[in-house]
Amino acid sequence: MKTQLLFFYALIFLGACSNKYESVLNSAPKPELGFSKDTVRIREKDYTNVRYTNNGRLTIYCSESGHELNLQLEDTSSRVHVIYRGAEITSGASLPVMDSIVVFINADEAGMYALDFYLSDRLGKTAKKTLLVQCSTNQQPIASFFFVAVTPATLQSWPYVFDASLSGKPDGVITAYHFTINGQAVDTNQPVMNWTFHAKGEHTIELYVTDDLGKNSEVFTKKITIP
Repeated sequence: MKTQLLFFYALIFLGACSNKYESVLNSAPKPELGFSKDTVRIREKDYTNVRYTNNGRLTIYCSESGHELNLQLEDTSSRVHVIYRGAEITSGASLPVMDSIVVFINADEAGMYALDFYLSDRLGKTAKKTLLVQCSTNQQPIASFFFVAVTPATLQSWPYVFDASLSGKPDGVITAYHFTINGQAVDTNQPVMNWTFHAKGEHTIELYVTDDLGKNSEVFTKKITIP
């Protein structure tokens, strides 16, 4: 009889502890997870966005890092790359947990992708947040320029300024300007260039530009006539 009573009291005690644990577990706040933006918009193969456009930059915000949190990402496409301090974080691997971390994202192909991030604490509570990655095809840059005669001109010397700042690149930056003047190639990384002609008549100037991903524009052509 005494043994049965002890067993009965033990069950009551364990049940009370279990209820108390469940109560503590249920009342504990979930870990918090947030992004600086819900959609990252990048270009395909834009592996240098950290240097030029910065479009792939994402800040991840977590609860205070002292609560033994674990941050992981899942990517089912295998075409998206998350870079932290120069190293890629692979799908299923844990990311370092701090109040905020900055990562850079790029993708191999154009498309819409979803990255799932999971932030879990030592009690097993998990916060999930999905990041959309909109990757577009790199657009072709557009070359354009105008010219201005510089005065005064001297005998057999006609100076001009060529200004290619009208060239456009909506989703990146132009890194090189390639002029061809009467068949002579002149390459520069600046949009403004000085040139002096030493003969009258018609002169042909061509220009194409290159963007930060190595894509070239069509050739833009103008003619100058020096009477």
